[in-house]
Amino acid sequence: MKFSPRAGLAAFLATRKGNVGIIFAIAALPVILAVGGGVDYAVASRIETQLYAAADAAILAATTPAMMQQSSTVAKTAAISMFASQASQIKRFIYNASGLNVTVTDATVSGSTTRTVAFTYQAQVSNAFGALYRIPASNFTVTTASTATTARNIDFYLLLDNSPSMELPATADGVAAMNAFGCAFACHENNLSDGEYSTPYKGFGTIDSYTYAENNGIALRIDNVRTAAKNLASTAQQLMASNGATYRLAAYGFNYSVTPIQNLLATTSANVATIQSNVAAMTPPIMDSNNNLAGNQSYTYPTGATTYTTVALGSGALNTADAMTDIGMAMSQINSVMPTPGNGTKAVGDTPQSVLMLVTDGVNDSSLYSSASCTTSVNWGYSNSYGSFDRCLQPIDTSFCATIKKRGIRIAVLYTTYFPVTTNSFYNATVAAFLPDVSTNLKSCASSAELFFEVDTGGDISAALATLFQKAVSTAAHITQ
Repeated sequence: MKFSPRAGLAAFLATRKGNVGIIFAIAALPVILAVGGGVDYAVASRIETQLYAAADAAILAATTPAMMQQSSTVAKTAAISMFASQASQIKRFIYNASGLNVTVTDATVSGSTTRTVAFTYQAQVSNAFGALYRIPASNFTVTTASTATTARNIDFYLLLDNSPSMELPATADGVAAMNAFGCAFACHENNLSDGEYSTPYKGFGTIDSYTYAENNGIALRIDNVRTAAKNLASTAQQLMASNGATYRLAAYGFNYSVTPIQNLLATTSANVATIQSNVAAMTPPIMDSNNNLAGNQSYTYPTGATTYTTVALGSGALNTADAMTDIGMAMSQINSVMPTPGNGTKAVGDTPQSVLMLVTDGVNDSSLYSSASCTTSVNWGYSNSYGSFDRCLQPIDTSFCATIKKRGIRIAVLYTTYFPVTTNSFYNATVAAFLPDVSTNLKSCASSAELFFEVDTGGDISAALATLFQKAVSTAAHITQ
């Protein structure tokens, strides 16, 4: 049979067998376009997120403490290099340097440099399915910015409580270990056979209980304070090196008087060992029988509401009625040592900012000139060869803190929590009544909430002191005189 083209075409047009395939092919086209567009959009969004992360890394590279010591040109180069390195590693993206614009501007006021970094990148991402919907590439703009200021020079004055109350063990286990001998305190005294110890410790009659605790690994509060101050020297040195600022450190111990431990010294790598060695030598004052002050020491006593006199004792002991922790006197004396602070910039004639770091258990046990100065009911009179005094236990008087803060000196406080010794009748009759106020007053003494830190019994004083130091450094630029 002969084939007819005309008849074949007519038969094809008349048949209905391929309609489903044709309809499906026509309907599938927008689905394919939608899926392809969705895939391209997801890829572009992922790349955009990665580019923003790379941009953030770039502007931070221009404002690191070390880079803040370099010129704006060097900082710009660092930012561009960082972004190019990060962007080149992004999958399905071809980095084009021509789309990048970075500006770095430095402004110096009163010796302090503020750097502003502005970042813009015009990005283009090829669309895998773009030919189908006639959009070959996705275009978007990545923008970010950053501002940083050079670190300030700061002088740090450590005021460390080394009174007899710091001879209390730092942990509950330590208190229990010393209590087993009849007294929780590890006393540093000439009396090597103290009758308070109902059960003699090893070495009783040969060494005092302070030495016993040190020899047997019973950590005392003063041990933790020494360790924290030593570690702080290393922390200061590391931050000083990375920030490009100068941090100087001075240390004073206080009890019934104030004793210089370390003169103001820059915490360079060459000086850290010296600072740590001097701090390690800090001990509580040596006492005599019944906790009287032993001879051959200095003695500071009040001669007025806010005035004091220091004398050298002879060889005999002196009755001080256990009044061995005068925080107010210590604050008054350290205030006279600290000069008026500056802004801490590198401007000619400017001087460092100042921070007083007070480390104490917060309980004032002092000799007062007048009983009217005692805010608690725990007050009784006593006399020695230098006059008649009133012994008082009370929380810190925050007026001493206010005087220092008015001079533009910030105060950071590390409160080594006063551990309740409920087995001690003296504690129950004195400190227990006002102990809740100790923390409250110390918080008020600090310049801000972030510059107050409380370490519970057994806590890490070193970490806490380092944290306070870092906060003092990080907030320095916000201080105005």
